[in-house]
Amino acid sequence: MKYSLSAKNLVCRNLENHASYCAGLLNPNHTKEITGIVRSDSGLLSGRLNQVVSNSVMPPRILQRFALDYFAERHSPFTLWHSASKPQDDSALAEMGLQRRQSQVAMAAEIQRLSPDAAAGADENEKLVISSVKKEDLASYAEVQAAGCGSVQEGAQLKKFYRALVDIPEQKRARLKFVLARLEGTPVAAGCLFASADALGLYDLVTLEAYRSRGIGRALFRHLLQQAQASHHRSLVALAPANKQQLPLDCGFFAVGEVARYVYSP
Repeated sequence: MKYSLSAKNLVCRNLENHASYCAGLLNPNHTKEITGIVRSDSGLLSGRLNQVVSNSVMPPRILQRFALDYFAERHSPFTLWHSASKPQDDSALAEMGLQRRQSQVAMAAEIQRLSPDAAAGADENEKLVISSVKKEDLASYAEVQAAGCGSVQEGAQLKKFYRALVDIPEQKRARLKFVLARLEGTPVAAGCLFASADALGLYDLVTLEAYRSRGIGRALFRHLLQQAQASHHRSLVALAPANKQQLPLDCGFFAVGEVARYVYSP
């Protein structure tokens, strides 16, 4: 893999595919695309599940008509990810109601070169059990994701999403591999691998606040890397806050660009 624009595009394609796949599980055929922008509508009032991914700078009126007007009519929040090399006009987007949030670092790795052991902690808790999520575990996974999102409203929508997956045949959602970490039987952390055609993506890694700084997140991250190494994919991609990129870097990822993030709340 060449760690350049092509690697950043790999991250953003996976982000587009992940957004459309998750939305389509509940709301089929509600991902739309025009040149340079993809819009996915989950049918829920969720800023995390309703996403717009832009890979080119376009006039604000295009974003207004294609994304903002669409979700505003439905009184629904959404997240805009902007991955182009040239930035958007933040002030123009703010006037439209799109507020800039912390950017994410696009990261990519060749799976065969990953070093999961770099994520190992010296004091890993022997009482921590990390396992794949089965149908009967989806409610517990939902609780962890909801608690980690920082918003009661968003958490309620995430619970609806994950609990709705119980009624969807596993083969129809097979591209999502959920993982749950339990400490002495209590769910404390969760994360997901998403398989697109050209890469695996790491998503939604969260550790409950009361259990942070205890090596649990590192153990979960290591487990997901080991799961990736058992797949047939060549590449693994992720988005990470700038202050949390050191662990992926230590394990074999490369930072390949910045992805700006904006949120709309009606």
